Order: sequence, then structure tokens, then C-alpha cells
Amino acid sequence: MGTTRRIVLGGAGALVLGALGYRAWDRGVFEIGEGPAYRPWDEWRGTPGEGPNQALHAAILAANPHDTQPWLFAAHGASISVLADRARNLGAFDPFRREMHLGVGCAIENLMRAAAVSGYTMNVIVSGGKLEPSPGPAPVRAAHLWLDASPAMRDELFEAIPRRHTNRGPYHERPVSDEDLHKLEALVSDNEIRVVFLTDYQARADMASLIVAATERIIADHEMSRDSARWFRTGKHEVAEHRDGIGIDTSGVSRWVAAGAKMMPDQDAATADKYWLGMTRDVQTVAPVLGIVLVRDRLEMGSAIAAGRAWQRLHLAATAMGLAAQPLNQPVEMVDRHQQLGRSDEFAGELQKLARANAWEATFTFRLGYAKEPAPASPRRPLHQVMVENG
Repeated sequence: MGTTRRIVLGGAGALVLGALGYRAWDRGVFEIGEGPAYRPWDEWRGTPGEGPNQALHAAILAANPHDTQPWLFAAHGASISVLADRARNLGAFDPFRREMHLGVGCAIENLMRAAAVSGYTMNVIVSGGKLEPSPGPAPVRAAHLWLDASPAMRDELFEAIPRRHTNRGPYHERPVSDEDLHKLEALVSDNEIRVVFLTDYQARADMASLIVAATERIIADHEMSRDSARWFRTGKHEVAEHRDGIGIDTSGVSRWVAAGAKMMPDQDAATADKYWLGMTRDVQTVAPVLGIVLVRDRLEMGSAIAAGRAWQRLHLAATAMGLAAQPLNQPVEMVDRHQQLGRSDEFAGELQKLARANAWEATFTFRLGYAKEPAPASPRRPLHQVMVENG
């Protein structure tokens, strides 16, 4: 009887282990950054035989909101049009598509750096005009570029492209040197763009409180919560199908926590929101540097694109310095949402006070520091999926 019971229990245990093993395989528990969805990170240099199109392999690895990858490219000889793919939007989370154009600006920055290294001088005309609330899904031209042959150049920031990833995990308390911050400021700031670094303890505490308060407002807004949740991917099959969005591996949790989360049933939006709030409060606002990117008019298309280029440049330079970075743009997202709904807003004024820049508008907020663990790559759509005939 005892032997029979052991056999039965052993068989049941084998079935449980088998089921767990299948679940682990099906959810990609131990597969981080593997598979076709991550291949663009290996092919980022392109090949010389592609001519001007070679630089587009680097463009699609740019930073962008929620990894929506809101860009399209129309290439004809030495002419390239960059379009904002407004169908790939964050809805109420980005009602004016301001963050979408920040992401397009990031792609333009990568594109221009890659072109220079490939032996082209790139000229660019950026589209202008006011960003309107809730535009239709049709793509709109963001910039037109044309290339002239020139001697190839070396570029440290170009070499950082495959290593630049958004790091949402914990950072060390180690301060960033004033020298490095001055270098980053000089690389980004001009007459149209300013970056402000907050390193003082009280300023960082005030900024952190503002980010947490904005996050609380976002998760209390049903439309914002819903539109954000649409871009969260769980399991390897969903990642392989969409090749975009924020997944468990890139959410900032440790490898072991990520493995456990993949084994569990998918969270609903409310549970995911509570977890995001906790991460924002306890992990992501804890950094030696919090920062603000400012422009003259955050809802002018050209300014949004320029700010995106500036962020990409800053993030690449930070990567080259061994620094990690993460957007924490919740306060500006609430500024946009309040303006869309015609509500009074307190976030814009508080950001101006922290930046000490009354004549400027915040368009992007972030953190900077030394990460405790490297960030994994995010999935990317292949280049052929973002190429169109007409731009």
C-alpha cells in the first residue's frame, strides 16, 4: 500500500513539475532578450550595400514612450521622410501626441548620427504647427531629410546605440559628478532646449513627491489607465506577436521576480497600476539626479521633436559614461490631460518652480544614476515593417 501511494504521489509530482515546466517554457520565464523580436539590436549597423537606408537600422532602436515605436519611414534614394504613426498612440495618456513626437525626435537623432558614421551629411527640415488634442490615426510627416555623401566620421554616441536601454530598476546612491552633468548639459541645452538637473536633496524630494502625485492621478483616471495597459505585454508569445510595448522583463524588477511574475496569471489593470505606483514611489524616484527638459512651447510639433532629439542625445551620452536613465514623465502627462479636459492644473507651475525657469515649459522629466543591474533590451519591430512608399 505504501509503495503504491509513493508511486501515485510520485506520478502526481511529475505531472505538476511537467505542467510547471511547460508554463515556464510557454511564458518565456528564462528567455530574456531572446528571439526574433530582439534581432534588430544585433543588426543595428545595417550593411554598406543598403546606401542611405543603412542608417535606418539605428533609427528604430531609439527611445520612445511605452515602446510604442510610433514611426514610419519613406525612403527614396537620398531622401527620407520620417512620419509620426498616429495610430500607435497612448490615447488619453498622450492626448496631444506630444510624447509620440518626442519618440519620433529620438529616432531622427539616431538616424542622423548613423548617417554621419556611414558617410553622409544629413540635412533636415522639421515639421511645425500646433499639436491638437486627439488627432486622427493617419500618419503625419514629422521631418524630411536628404543626404549628401561626405567622409565617414567616428561618433562615441553612435557606438552607444545598442547599449542604450531604459533602466527602470533600482539605482545606487552614488552621486553623479558635476563634471559629467555639465558635459550633458552642454550637449543638450541651447536657445530652444534646456535641461535642468536636480541634485539637491530637498529639490529631489519635492520632485519625487510631484512624480508620485501625478502617478496617483493617472491610475485614478480610468481612460489613462486603460490606454496605458494596452501596451503592456506578458509572455513570450505576446512579445513575439507585437514586438513592442513594456513587458515584465523591462519593468524594472529583478530577474527572479520577473520569473515569478511570468508564472502567475496576468494582472488586471488595477493591480498593475498599484504595482507601478509602488515602484515609482519606492524605487524609481530614488536616484542621485532627477531632471527636467524644457522648451518654449511644449505643444509645438517642432519643439517636441527637438526635445526628443535632445533626450536621445543625453541618454546616449549618459550610456557612454556608464550611467543609466529612465523617463518619469507623469507630471507633464497630467499637464496635458488637464489641458485636454479644461481642468485647472498645478503640475506645470510646480515644475517651473523646481526648474527655476518661468519662461519655459517642462516637456520631459527623468532620472539619472548608476544602476544596480543592467537593463534588458526591449522588443523592436523589424525595419521592413516600418517602411512605407509615400511620405
